[in-house]
Formats: sequence, C-alpha cells, structure tokens
Amino acid sequence: MVEEFDDVIDLINENQTRKQYIDPELEKAGWIRKYIKEEVNSFKSDFNQKQFVFFNGSVEKGVDRFIDYVLLDEDNSVLAIIEAKRFSKDEEMGRIQARTYAKDIESQIDRKVPIFLTNGYIWRFIDEDGIERKVSGPFSQEDLRRRNDLYHKSRDPKDVKINLRIVDRPRSQQIVRKLSEHFSQGHRKALVQMATGTGKTRVAMALIKLLIDANMVRNVLFIADRIALVNQAKNNGFEEFFTEPVASLRDGFTTSARLYVSTIQTLSSGKPKKLYRKLSPGFFDLIVFDEAHRSIYDKNNRINEYFDAIKIGLTATPKRT
Repeated sequence: MVEEFDDVIDLINENQTRKQYIDPELEKAGWIRKYIKEEVNSFKSDFNQKQFVFFNGSVEKGVDRFIDYVLLDEDNSVLAIIEAKRFSKDEEMGRIQARTYAKDIESQIDRKVPIFLTNGYIWRFIDEDGIERKVSGPFSQEDLRRRNDLYHKSRDPKDVKINLRIVDRPRSQQIVRKLSEHFSQGHRKALVQMATGTGKTRVAMALIKLLIDANMVRNVLFIADRIALVNQAKNNGFEEFFTEPVASLRDGFTTSARLYVSTIQTLSSGKPKKLYRKLSPGFFDLIVFDEAHRSIYDKNNRINEYFDAIKIGLTATPKRT
C-alpha cells in the first residue's frame, strides 16, 4: 500500500501540484487572481514599470529565468515570490533558484523581496532579512503589505523609550529592554519566567508598546486560557495604555483592530473551520501566550504552529515541554 501511494504521489507533476494544492491555499488566504502572476521572466521583466514578460514556450538559454508565482500588491508592485516544486519533491530544492529570482527583482526595485518555498504540502518562508522558517501556508496580500511596511519603517528599539507608566520597577524595565534587543537581532521566540504577582502582564504590555513604537509590530494577540486573564489584559492593559483599536475575539470575529485578546478555547472553536484559521498565518506580528505552561486546551500546539509571529510565553512555573 505504501509503495502504491508513493507511485501516485510521483505521478503528481508540478502543474498538478499548483492547481490541486498551491492555488487553493492562495485562494484561502484571500488572493485575487489578477494579483497573482505565473511564469514571470525575472530577467526581462521591468518591475519598476510593472511590465511583466511571461513564458511564451521558448527559453533563451543562460538568460531567461521564470518565477513560478509573483504575488503583487494592488498597485502591481511585488510583495513576494513563490518557488514551487512537485508534491513528491523536497520544497527546499527551490531555494537557490528562488534567491536568484529575488535578486533579479531586488536589483531593479532596490528593496528586499520575501520568498515562499513549497511543494504544496510544506511551506517555507524566507523573510527580508534572509531568516528562513517553516510556516503553515501563504500570507494574505494585506499581511505581506503590512510586513513590508514594517520592515522599511522599523527603528532600533534601543532608540525607543520604555513607557514608565506601564513598568516602573527597574528589574521589569531591564527585562523589557533585553527582550526588545533579543527580537531586534532576528530571534522570534522568548519565554519570560517571573514569579506570580511580580508583573508579567505589565512587562508584556511594556514590551508590546515599545515594539509598536519601534515599528517592529502592528497586529498583536494576547492569548490566555481563562476569561479573567483575557479581560485583565484588555481592560487593564491594552485599553489603559494604548491608543490602537482593541478587540476581544470572544465578542465576535473581526480583523478591524490592531490589538486582540482571546482565550485559547475561542480561537479553537468553530465548525467546520476553526476561528483561528479564518486569519492568514501572517496576520499577527506578535503573540503573547499567558500562562504558557498550561497547554490543556491546545494539546497539539496547533495555534502556536499556525501563526508566523514573534512569540512570547509568560510563565511562573516553566516545564521542559
């Protein structure tokens, strides 16, 4: 049976992989076909003038290079590219090709272009800093646009002041500063261990404020497994210290806010489609997991793995897992 399955997988060529697996994922992420260009010549196209040359059946050897997918903004500027491989191949095989295509584009538009590598089943993302990681799928047009904007407007967090209204303890301020520097160096995960009652939530709020002011993040989610903790983050945190619009996903699904709070249970609810899957994997720039050691409501770690974001765990009682 295994050999028969492998034979079927081998029969799925790259074109079938695109139609059966990649195109549906782009559709789920909200992409409109007119902003997706296939088989774009990375060498002969004029990306500044937004004039694209496509594969016409012939190839000029040593010159022509064709990008599987170019994802465009509403003004037809390039937001990202996708290098596709057939379902049975390793998606990483397209890395060198994709970097060549990206350099062709970057040499014209003078800005970095993020890359997706996929075989239709596994997706990898290479961001503007060249940091590569596995993701759960393609990002939406709006999310790629926001992330590109953040990348070009971000500031060194060392140049941004900590809000002393949120944290006034020197120890807490030191933790906020260390965390901001950690993330500015390209790291994307951190665990904050502080004893109960010493202000973990305040530290998280001060860090979020600093990263927003540094243009490193814009869409933020605070997750807890108890309603009381969610309400505390919303009422005594976001609404008290921030001017950005705040939404509790327990009150209904929305994408119009900048700051979000939710229980794990709410994010995991919904049939047949879970609530968190209504959002693009790139929707959040930063996610805070309060009481990170409590995983009873997300045993399979699906929410954590679904979103590509800077992630901070808060805990008083860490576990090896």
